[in-house]
This record gives sequence, C-alpha cells and structure tokens, in this order.
Amino acid sequence: MVAAVYGVLTVFWQDPTEPVLVIAGGTYLLLTGVALWPMLTAARGHGNVRTFLLVEAAAYVLAGAATLVFASAEAFRVSAAAALILGGILELTLWVRNRTGFLPARDWLITGAAALVAGVLVPLVYDLGVRALLGVTGGAAIIIAVIVAISALGARHDSRAAVDEQA
Repeated sequence: MVAAVYGVLTVFWQDPTEPVLVIAGGTYLLLTGVALWPMLTAARGHGNVRTFLLVEAAAYVLAGAATLVFASAEAFRVSAAAALILGGILELTLWVRNRTGFLPARDWLITGAAALVAGVLVPLVYDLGVRALLGVTGGAAIIIAVIVAISALGARHDSRAAVDEQA
C-alpha cells in the first residue's frame, strides 16, 4: 500500500517542489522500512532471510529519517540511492537463495530489480530536478506495488482453493 500511494502521488503531482520530494520521498522510504517488519515474523525458520530483511528495513528507515531530518533533495538523492541499491541487492540475493521455499521470495526478482535500477538511476537524474527524482522512485514504487498486489491476490486465491479442497 505504501508503494502504491507514493507511486500514484508521483504520477499525479504536476509541479512538485523540493519540500514535496522531502516529505513524500522521506515518508515513502521510512514507511517502506516499517512495512518490512511484519515480514520478519513470516521469515522465521527460513535461514538468513530475517537478517537480510532486518538490514533492508533498517536501511529504508534510516534513509527516510535522513531525508526528513536533512530536508533536501541532496539528502534524498544520497539516502534513497543507498537504500534502494542495498534493498535491491538484498532482495535479489534472497530471491536466488529462497524462491522455492519462501513464498514472498518469489516476487523479489522483480521488486529487487526495480529497487536496484531506481537506486542506480537516482544519482544520474538528480540534475534533472525534483520531478525526475520523484519519477524514477515513483515508477519503481508502482512496479513494486503491482507485483506485490498480484502476488497477494494469487496467494489468497491459492489458500482459498486449498481450504475448499480440504472441506
């Protein structure tokens, strides 16, 4: 939900300013980290998944906090790039190691790639302004939101089908 709201905001905000980037971008990064916490419980018994997710969550929370505290496009550029690159690499690594044994890991190929690409692009588009920074990170957020929503609907359908078979 966090990614969907941020993605929609970045698409429809016509003329964003630096304070919009700071507040929206910082809040997105912060809430992305917070949204990863429930996954830690689900990852019990799946090797080092919890550790990787904890590092990823901390990176996003710290990036969001740094953006909000330092309140500048430069702070967003540095912290968002770092968090997105680290988060993307961690998700891709977890996808490689856990895609067959941990249901959420099946989506991390696409979500990890989207985050990694966005993280690499953020410093490259910095000189193009606030709109470009929001566009790159918002575009990745939309991709992530769509993949997670499709996965959630699929998991819900599969669980209902399993319950129906048992009845």
